[in-house]
Amino acid sequence: MSKQIIYQGSYCKIEKPELIKGKYYKDFGIGFYCTILQEQAEKWAKKYETPIINKYEYNENPNLKIKNFILMSEEWLDFIINCRNGKKA
Repeated sequence: MSKQIIYQGSYCKIEKPELIKGKYYKDFGIGFYCTILQEQAEKWAKKYETPIINKYEYNENPNLKIKNFILMSEEWLDFIINCRNGKKA
């Protein structure tokens, strides 16, 4: 099982991430947004008055549905458009 450090930019400390259920029309749909790039999390956090960078050690979990886009491809764009329109990812 592989481990890696992931980051999440926010306005508050999040000890235990929880998934939001319901209609949530964000770029990538319902989920908890993280990145392996600390700089990207810092950029996300800067939009808040009190920027916080949450850092987690992620242990690979085969029960989670993870969609990983390496490049901004046509598949990536289609996925975002579908999520913004409320279609299941």
